[in-house]
Amino acid sequence: MISEVIIITDPSINNLILFPKTEQYYEEELTRFLKTEQYSDALQLLTFLLQFPTVDHHKTEQWEALRNWLYTMYPETMFPMTSPLEDDPEEETDLLRQYIQDKTADDDAFALKLLNMLKDGTLEQQVNALEQLAFIDQSDVSQRVKEWLCEKPRHPHIQFKALQALKQMGERGFIEFPKNGEKILVEIEETPMSPEDFPSRIRDMIRRVGDISEISQPDFVYFAKQTWQEFLAYAYGTSIYTDLQNAEEGAVDVWASALHAILQEKLFGSVNREELLDNYGIVDSMKLQWKRANLVLQAFVKQFNPDPS
Repeated sequence: MISEVIIITDPSINNLILFPKTEQYYEEELTRFLKTEQYSDALQLLTFLLQFPTVDHHKTEQWEALRNWLYTMYPETMFPMTSPLEDDPEEETDLLRQYIQDKTADDDAFALKLLNMLKDGTLEQQVNALEQLAFIDQSDVSQRVKEWLCEKPRHPHIQFKALQALKQMGERGFIEFPKNGEKILVEIEETPMSPEDFPSRIRDMIRRVGDISEISQPDFVYFAKQTWQEFLAYAYGTSIYTDLQNAEEGAVDVWASALHAILQEKLFGSVNREELLDNYGIVDSMKLQWKRANLVLQAFVKQFNPDPS
C-alpha cells in the first residue's frame, strides 16, 4: 500500500489535543516508516506531531531527538521534493528491478533467501520479500509463491501483496486460496496494483470522506485512506468486495459515512452519529444499508485492531 502523510501547518492546531489513541496510532505508523526505511515520511510525520503543544514533554523530546537524527543520518529527507523518485514512481520501480537483477546475478541463492523470508519472516519481512520476488525472472519462483499463498489462511494484507507480486511476475488465470474463513477464487491479472486501479465507485467512497472532513479535521483523511486500503485488501475477492464493485451511486455516502463513524469512534472515543449521517445525507431509506456497512467495518476493525479493554 502507498502511504501519504497529511501535514497540518495551520496555527489553529495550537487549540487541538492529540488524543491518546490517536497518538498511539501515529507512533505505530512512525515505527512502520522507520522499519521500512521510509525516512521522508517519518520526518513529515514527526514534524506534524511536534506541532501539538499538549503532548507530554518527554515524548516531545524523543520526537525532537529522532527528527534531528534523521536530519543528520539522512540529510536527503530534508529535501523530499527534489528527489526524482517522488515524482516518478516508474523510475523507482526501474531502479528496484535493476537492483534485484544485479543481486540475483551476484548471488545464485538470492531468490531462495527471499523465499525463505517469505516462509518464515514477520509480516513486514514477508512484504519485503514479495516486493523483491516480483522482479525475479525465474520460472519456479512464481510457482513457489502460489504454493505459499494457497497453503493456509494468512493475513489478508499479505495475501493481497502476494497477488500483486504474481501479477507483476506476469502470472495470469484464476487462483483459489483460503481467506476470511472461506475459499475464494480470483483472477490474478485483475488485481489492483495501486489505489487508483480500484473501480471508480470504490475510489469515490474514500474521496467522500476527504470532502466531509477536510475543513473540520484535515488530518482525518490520513487515517481514512490507510484504513480503507487495508479494508479493501481484507475484502478483495470476497462477497463484500463484489458488493462494493456493484454498489449503486448512493452507496458511496453509505460506505464513506460508515467508515467515518468507525474511525471517529476508534480515534476519539465517541461519535455524534446523527450529525454524521446528516452531513453525509443518509436518509431513513438508506439506514438499513448503512447498518450493514457499519457491521462489516466493525468486524474488520475488531479482527485486525482488537480493543485491549
